[in-house]
Amino acid sequence: MQSFLEKAEELNALRFGDFTLKSGIKSKYFFDISKFFDNNSLSTLSKHYVELILENNLEFNCIFGPAYKGIPLSTAVGLEYFNRTGRQINLAFDRKEVKLHGERGSLIGNLEGNQVLIIDDVLTAGTAIKGTVDFLEKNNAKLVAAVVAFDREEKNEEGKLYKSLLNQEGVKIFSIAKFSDLSL
Repeated sequence: MQSFLEKAEELNALRFGDFTLKSGIKSKYFFDISKFFDNNSLSTLSKHYVELILENNLEFNCIFGPAYKGIPLSTAVGLEYFNRTGRQINLAFDRKEVKLHGERGSLIGNLEGNQVLIIDDVLTAGTAIKGTVDFLEKNNAKLVAAVVAFDREEKNEEGKLYKSLLNQEGVKIFSIAKFSDLSL
């Protein structure tokens, strides 16, 4: 299987320049998971996620994909996980805007009482993951861990890795690759 970083390079998913990230952090590079959003690349990417999940023996019964990029990621990972393990699990995701008709609300799927694995694209400052953890708690779900494609290994103003700070708060995070894996 082609390595994740090789595929990211092939797809131009990692770009260099001057960027302001969602977290407000200024960066000399940007990781764009949407470059993987064709069926072949997404299939390859989901295999990397599932390998990481299986290597770490993560036990869960629901995969949650935060809107928006987490939705196709979690769906692809859920399908690959089923193909590899034969284990049926629930899929759920949120909406950024509350739907006032039909099934209503900001949640698609069921989180109530589930052991949830978050599938997302990148870890920067952990803002999105913290928001997702709050969303899970409000919906009576228990977080097992979060799995991201890329950990930027960003540090706060005191020089502490955001991943370490999240770990101290009980949020386990696993990544397919991290910034220090790049050969720049």
